[in-house]
Amino acid sequence: LEERIRISAEVLDLHPPGHPERAGSLENVAWALGKRYARLDSEYDLEGCVRLRIEVLELHPPGHSQRASSLENLAWALDKQFSRFGSEEDLDQCIRLRTEVLELRPVGHAQRADSLEKLAGSLDCRYDRSRSGYDLNRCIRLRTEVLELQPPGHPQRASLLEKLAKGLDSRYGRSHSLGYLNKCIRLRTEVLELHPPGHSRRDISLEK
Repeated sequence: LEERIRISAEVLDLHPPGHPERAGSLENVAWALGKRYARLDSEYDLEGCVRLRIEVLELHPPGHSQRASSLENLAWALDKQFSRFGSEEDLDQCIRLRTEVLELRPVGHAQRADSLEKLAGSLDCRYDRSRSGYDLNRCIRLRTEVLELQPPGHPQRASLLEKLAKGLDSRYGRSHSLGYLNKCIRLRTEVLELHPPGHSRRDISLEK
């Protein structure tokens, strides 16, 4: 990894601003710094990853074929930076970027479910801090669509059911509407069915 960072940085030096290969070289260094951050938890690596990916995004304006991937890559780095430092500005920017990614992945797109869930996760995180009803309702809408895209038999269905149930439980706590509570119970009943006796998460599903 250290050797990859060294070589990628040297390649980047050979691709100054205006070079047609600069965006790719920037991302190669950013990717390697992100990997090293995941291993060593280095603030320097994370800040470098964010800085480089901001420049990559500037080189991929609206309409560019690599815009969606550049948006998501920067959102990932900002999400990690928020987790480390707790900056609401980083989280807000992450949500804006992931909202644009979702707009670039309309109904029928192969990566729409992934984009829906990542945006929902960021909104859920902001709701935990701000208690914004707007964020909660939007998160519920997104995860409802994710669940529709990943029907019975999908390996992640139990996790998705529980995440949506958590949102509905919070919504019930705010509105005291039995409709939200009843749907939450139905979802958690299905989770329990997916965690039969002997499953490592059965006790958690029973408790919820």
